[in-house]
Amino acid sequence: MAAAEVLRREVPVVRHLLNLRRLYSNHFNLSLKSSPFSESETKSKSNSQSTNAISVFQQAVDSGGSLTFAGNNLAATLVRSKNYELAFSVYRKMIETNTFINFVSLSGLLECFVQLHKIGFAQGVLALMLKRGFSINVYNLNILLKGFCKNLEFGKAVSLLRDMRLSSLVVPDVVSYNTVIRGLCEGKELDKALRLAYEMEGSDCSWNLVTWGILIDAFCKAGKMEEAMGLLKEMRFKGLEADLVVYTSLIRGFCDCGELDRGKALLDDIVEKGDSPSAITYNTLLRGFCKIGKLKEASQMFEVMMERGVRPNVYTYTGLIDGLCGIGNTKEALKLLNLMLDKDEEPNVVTYNIILNKLCKEGLVADALEVVELMKKRGTRPNIISYNILLSGLCAKGDLDEARKLLFLMLNDRNYADPDVISFNTLIHGLCKKNSLHQALDIYDLLVEKLGAADIVTTNILLNSTLKSGDVTKAMELWKQIHDSKIVPNSDTYSTMIDGFCKTGMLNIAIGLFCKMRGSELRSRVIDYNCLMSSLCKEGNLDQAWRLFEEMQRDDSCPDIVTFNIMIDGSLKEGDIESAESLLVGMSRAGVSPDLFTYSMLINRFLKLGYSDKAIGFFDKMVESGFEPDAHICDSVLKYCISEGETVKLKDVVEKLVEKNIALDKELMFTVMEYMCSSSPNMDLAKRLLRVADE
Repeated sequence: MAAAEVLRREVPVVRHLLNLRRLYSNHFNLSLKSSPFSESETKSKSNSQSTNAISVFQQAVDSGGSLTFAGNNLAATLVRSKNYELAFSVYRKMIETNTFINFVSLSGLLECFVQLHKIGFAQGVLALMLKRGFSINVYNLNILLKGFCKNLEFGKAVSLLRDMRLSSLVVPDVVSYNTVIRGLCEGKELDKALRLAYEMEGSDCSWNLVTWGILIDAFCKAGKMEEAMGLLKEMRFKGLEADLVVYTSLIRGFCDCGELDRGKALLDDIVEKGDSPSAITYNTLLRGFCKIGKLKEASQMFEVMMERGVRPNVYTYTGLIDGLCGIGNTKEALKLLNLMLDKDEEPNVVTYNIILNKLCKEGLVADALEVVELMKKRGTRPNIISYNILLSGLCAKGDLDEARKLLFLMLNDRNYADPDVISFNTLIHGLCKKNSLHQALDIYDLLVEKLGAADIVTTNILLNSTLKSGDVTKAMELWKQIHDSKIVPNSDTYSTMIDGFCKTGMLNIAIGLFCKMRGSELRSRVIDYNCLMSSLCKEGNLDQAWRLFEEMQRDDSCPDIVTFNIMIDGSLKEGDIESAESLLVGMSRAGVSPDLFTYSMLINRFLKLGYSDKAIGFFDKMVESGFEPDAHICDSVLKYCISEGETVKLKDVVEKLVEKNIALDKELMFTVMEYMCSSSPNMDLAKRLLRVADE
């Protein structure tokens, strides 16, 4: 079926372009004078040719003359300069005045709709072109193919491409295939892209360098380096040599996979062939070395680059500076920044922000402020990221007054970037950490006033702080505001509320929130189960804690060490030794190993229950597992042995402590030695214990 016929059948016949004016009347103005661009924007976006065309068109409009020549000329000029919305304003004016729109202008209108993501209207334009008797060409259909791909309608793109191939009127060219192959690759449909590429070969349309480049780049980005290298091998077999773009894609792919040696080997291949790698190629490998902390190799690459006459650019320096900051070598990063300035390579805002971030994380906020002054002096305007870094640095240092001053400068001084929600959240979080909740709430009110609404991060910060301070009323107000606004609670919101209400003794509310979370699309997390089970055990409601534990396992939420510790402790607290021991078995089956808290809790609980053998047994396991018992555990075990006259057990415990070089505190050591020295056979062991303490 011919492509033209496909369009006639697939696309509802457009009644008239005037319908488009009606459909778009709410989104676009109806005259050039009220176009989406202001006069200054129009001038900045247009070259002299566009300016002249606009002038001629405006004169025709003002004089009431024919717009045919002026309108079509201006529309085509604006499309060529990619001023699509302004071009569409011209088309609307032409439609309004019933001006004839020629084939070139309709092709431009087709491109406008594709660029404005109005693919349905683009199809309508093609239908209109056919209706008017124009012969559409491969260029028109390639634009539509591009539109389908941009709209992620890959099925329609492939279908149209195949219909074009069957057509005798419009035969797809290499651009047609490359457009759809690129779209499929960007949509991560690599298998379909490869199938289409081989289908292309079968239709007597040979792959060109762009085709190979698209496919190799896509496989590299997907981390499928063997497939990418296979394509390179196949490419060479067919007599086509890879260019620098293909090599750079492969090098980047190997760097992303951590195979720097293979990336370096490809760079050597380029040089051996007599080609000159570009700064982009070197930068790709250099960033790869920096990413894995191999700064020595990155520096060597920098030197090689300069030796071969390739001038390092801003991205080269930025990559190295980022690597140096990543390993904590801020001093060298600053030296490199100075070298960059000496070499007349102007840093961009990203370069400066990397330095600012590192300085602020090291608490050197004063130095960071000096860097900001340097930025301004050299004509680089700090962006919102720069100021948010400074706000974070000031808050981390506790300079909340300075942070507040900076935020107000951002609000009131046009020389500063306008604050965003992150700016407010940073200061709110800093104030909450300093227990300045009332001031944090003032900043929150200011946020709502200036930006219209907070986000979920703001709410979570304030919920956490209000509940920690015991201000349940304010927490409930914030919770109500979430439901009254468009903010959607996330898992952190529920976890914060559940934890806060558990700690304030409002367990029923916490359980209600937990049930509400489970009723939403959010999945209950281990931390939420643990919080509730801990509170239930503390209140002596072991049965309900067990129900939650069993429910947790049914929900495929794997219990962690904290879960088992809570339930074991709760069981032993109630004297339920059998359940505690079954939990220990369950812990082992789940692949969870006891930690220091587990052993400490088992020892203390079994001692209190009078099961000294079990307690001593867990003490032995604790030491054998490499955990060093704290003073409290040693005190409990040793004093128990002394009080019960368990000399043999005492000796065994002390021997283990001596063997592991675990020193006791002085008071306990003297108590133990006094008891042991009363029996001459233990004198030698007492001396060894003393030597451990001296060490």
